[in-house]
Amino acid sequence: MQLIRKTVTALVLAGMFAKAQAIEPFEVKDIQVEGLQRVSLGTFFTDLPIRVGETIDDARAPAVIRSVYSTGNFDFVKLEKDGNTLKVIVVERPIISDIIIEGNKVLKTDQLQEGMKSAGIAKGEVLDSFVLDKIEQEISNQYFSNGHYHLDVEKKLVELSRNRVQLRITIKEGGSARIKEFNLIGNNVYSDQELISQFELSTRGFFNFITDDDKYSSTALEKDLETLTSYYKDRGYLKFSVDSTNISLSENAEDIYITIGMTEGEIYNISEIDILGDFTVNEETIRSLIPLKAGDVYSAAAMTFAEEQIKQLLGLYGYAYAEVRTIPEVDEETAEAKLSVMVDPGERYYVDKVTFKGNVSTDENVLRRETRVQEGGALSSAQVERSKLRLQRLPFIEEVKVDTAKKEGTTDRADVNFEVKERNAAQISGGLGYNDFYGLSLNGELSHQNFMGTGNSASIGISTNKAVKSANISYTDNYFTQSGIGLNTTLNYSETDYGKLNLIAQSLDTLALGSTLYFPTGEFSSFSTGARVSKNTLTSPVTSSQRVIDFFRLLGSDSRTESEIDFDIVALNFGFRYNDLNRAIFPSKGVDHSWRLEVGTEIGDLEYYKATYDFSYYFPLNNANDWIFSWRGNLGYGDGLGDTPALPYFTNFYAGGSGSLRGFEGNTVGPRDIRRFRTPVSVPGTIPGSGSTTVYLPEEFDSIAVSRYSIGGNAKALTSFELIFPTPFIEDNSSVRTSFFVDVGNVWDTEFDASRFEGLQIEPTSELRTVPDFGSPSNYRASYGISLQWYSPFAPLQFSLSRPLRNEPYDDTETFTFNIGKTF
Repeated sequence: MQLIRKTVTALVLAGMFAKAQAIEPFEVKDIQVEGLQRVSLGTFFTDLPIRVGETIDDARAPAVIRSVYSTGNFDFVKLEKDGNTLKVIVVERPIISDIIIEGNKVLKTDQLQEGMKSAGIAKGEVLDSFVLDKIEQEISNQYFSNGHYHLDVEKKLVELSRNRVQLRITIKEGGSARIKEFNLIGNNVYSDQELISQFELSTRGFFNFITDDDKYSSTALEKDLETLTSYYKDRGYLKFSVDSTNISLSENAEDIYITIGMTEGEIYNISEIDILGDFTVNEETIRSLIPLKAGDVYSAAAMTFAEEQIKQLLGLYGYAYAEVRTIPEVDEETAEAKLSVMVDPGERYYVDKVTFKGNVSTDENVLRRETRVQEGGALSSAQVERSKLRLQRLPFIEEVKVDTAKKEGTTDRADVNFEVKERNAAQISGGLGYNDFYGLSLNGELSHQNFMGTGNSASIGISTNKAVKSANISYTDNYFTQSGIGLNTTLNYSETDYGKLNLIAQSLDTLALGSTLYFPTGEFSSFSTGARVSKNTLTSPVTSSQRVIDFFRLLGSDSRTESEIDFDIVALNFGFRYNDLNRAIFPSKGVDHSWRLEVGTEIGDLEYYKATYDFSYYFPLNNANDWIFSWRGNLGYGDGLGDTPALPYFTNFYAGGSGSLRGFEGNTVGPRDIRRFRTPVSVPGTIPGSGSTTVYLPEEFDSIAVSRYSIGGNAKALTSFELIFPTPFIEDNSSVRTSFFVDVGNVWDTEFDASRFEGLQIEPTSELRTVPDFGSPSNYRASYGISLQWYSPFAPLQFSLSRPLRNEPYDDTETFTFNIGKTF
């Protein structure tokens, strides 16, 4: 405050000097300036309205002083005569070196500083004491517009060296006022409840502690008034208007009452639609884009949609800055409106340059090949948006902004400027870990989705846990050819102990090499074909499992005498994918369909086929795209071919765990292994004195046991519904996603016949006392819960809390699951 008093005193004294000081008229031979620290001498002379050789007197001196003051840089100005030299003595105003705001939680510091900047207070600016007094009012207004009326603002100036000051602002925030009641006046057609339900703001409710939508905001109210207007005008009330809005506050400043006055008017029908303007496309084509016709009820939403469609149509032909607007002519007597659609395509623009900004790691050619706008070609707004979408779908790009700027000095040229924000594409992980299903694990992996900035992905890794030991190398060239054909090659070695994965006890060692080609068939679709060759060694202890016995017999061996068998698989794969999701990571809009067929050929030892279909659907529920509905599904079916009577059991489908049915232990949903034991009896030998001989009774005297191990099925159907919502207490949700989910599905064996086991004795060691119908798809499971996904710097993480909604008595359930390396 001392500095403020000094500044005000200087201004008063300066005003007195401007009126009282007298200067004897003389011709200025030289000008000297004293007191400059920050302002350069050249800048000062530029603003000084007198030059050497001119004459100054009492009449002109005040004008010179006022001119120097008007620059806003000085607190004190004085003129003196020293011979024929004019001396200008000044005291500079201090510069704001820094602005420190403390205590603010409701409003961000950047938001407050932006408001202060508009009032003339900003870092690096000259301190204006008169504007300084407005800071408290400016900050209060920002809080008031957000429903916070209990506020205390303190400001302090700290003087620094070199004529600088530090501005410190301390804010003490009180509680926010909440909306107590809406009062609507003038609505006769629609009830208060129906109209208020359209608002973003609401009165106090059960979920307000999460949504915070009963907190008043002038911005939100303005948006709700626009929503109210649209609600009426979309239903034909062309002359609807909001006449008044009154905000009243309770005495304790805790409750807000909002009163909205309106005039509904009448419903208007369309008498005719004229299309006017100097447009270049066929009029009938434009008319076909308008969803209304004469006789229909007027709808503002329908006409807005039509205007955007017409702009997009013209944009395809290079008219990127077309203007389309609808002018209604109202006939109040007949309650009809004639619509004139004014179309102005403007000039046809061509692309001058395509530029990229923000790609620090990515080669520009990687981004350029994804764009659909070409330098020298017509500027198509649709192609610009499609280019943005394709860039945003790259896994190493987090966000894309694009703008088209008209080229200065031309009337038909524009630059297309893309600004990208890169996501960390490299993931290095390794060390000791723990997973709720696989237990303790040791792993190391180096992967990069943008290898050396080429846009290609590469990975190399090893891992070991209680059940699986593996090593793999993979490389994907997304543009193996210039035409856009991609190639993926993978080399993998694995040792799997299925008994520790809740599957039938056995181990399988596999060495496999596979390659797949991807052929683009459209903007969002591709066809794939490839092959995979694997050498396998299956080791199974002497067992009574009918599945293992049958498999060994198929390959000419007897599992009761041999515990190991080698076989080769040569498989072809075919696939098709359509993917228009708006992002590769955490999409908020679009669909992803993929079909895949794997065929084991007669070149190998096993012939079979497996067909799968996967889909994902994301639909945003609000404009901010942070409330999203998601629906995913997975279907699969397989069977044997040629001499292979059924799908090899170790290639069966499984379900359960964080990747499919949360709430159920991994790989436990579906058929279980049934062991069949023959019943031996001792009979006297045929030769006297030779003792007894063991023989086995017919199959109807066998006993069975249902194992705890899953054996999978040749059919599966899984689906998941999720409501994605903003993660509480986290401002940036670009790398975090939280959702409520419901998972439903089943795995079954279409060849299973429970009647085969009727009347057979159940062994005491059996996990179950009866044989479930593992061939029925109706025995589905369901679960619900909450999931948190985090795309962390080292790997994607998923955590889930879940409970079963529907399960079988023998199912293994779990409440908490987590997964590393996968997001939805």
